[in-house]
Amino acid sequence: MYSAKSVRNWLLALPLALPLGAAALALPALVPGEAQAAFCSNDGGRFNEWKQAIKAEYSGQFKASTLAKIDGLQYSTAVIKLDRNQKSFKLSFPEFYKRRATGVASGARKRIQQYKKYFDKAEQQFGVPPEIIAAIWGLESAFGTYKGKSFPILQSIATLSYDCRRTDLFSREFRAALEVIDRGYADLSKAQGAWAGEIGQTQFLPSSFLIGATDFDGGGVNVFSSPADVIGSTAKWFARNGWQRGGDYHEGAANYGVIQRWNKAGVYQKTIAKLADEIRG
Repeated sequence: MYSAKSVRNWLLALPLALPLGAAALALPALVPGEAQAAFCSNDGGRFNEWKQAIKAEYSGQFKASTLAKIDGLQYSTAVIKLDRNQKSFKLSFPEFYKRRATGVASGARKRIQQYKKYFDKAEQQFGVPPEIIAAIWGLESAFGTYKGKSFPILQSIATLSYDCRRTDLFSREFRAALEVIDRGYADLSKAQGAWAGEIGQTQFLPSSFLIGATDFDGGGVNVFSSPADVIGSTAKWFARNGWQRGGDYHEGAANYGVIQRWNKAGVYQKTIAKLADEIRG
């Protein structure tokens, strides 16, 4: 169980707990027809104009019903405020590990036993050991039990795509989000996520979700509420990004390089590896 204090500390560190490294490194190079920002701005004054420009840019590339989701989007000052106020990853590794990983290992071991069928399947199919998946699952959402303050996913990504700070990254993610909708995986205009537009219990950005999306229990892909799909999709993402079956995952190893693609923050990468050791025992 997570105490109120540990959950509060977990929340303080949440804003940067997203696979930006995965988004940045696993995406293919842009080609004609892929996401390009119509323009950017650091306030919401031209957001409606931007929406129309984006719809025109993607006309014919997505279903009309998918593009219609853009009409209802609003510029989110809350998302911009959170994006400008990321402080938790300035902590030292011991401080960060204490804040984020305390109590996670016991919950992880419990889930590995509870969902042994799916963890075993993931390791057999993708070569990713349970402790890596469980470490990420616990760090990202306390195994789906922590909801926190959430935002409409497509709206968050649209806001960050329109904003000038990380336009290129989130323009690609916005296009990927439209593809998630277009393929029928989830209506991200309604689905809720953390402030940077993450999807599901291990916090996929849309491009990463498209790489990993896996139906592991026969009920359709649902990384919001299916533990099987959370486990399978996370394992598939790691396999698709070069995870070596049976290989070391500590600093300097090839598999550690895959962890680095999952999240760009050094303290977070070290936490995944150390926590996996703690889970494994």
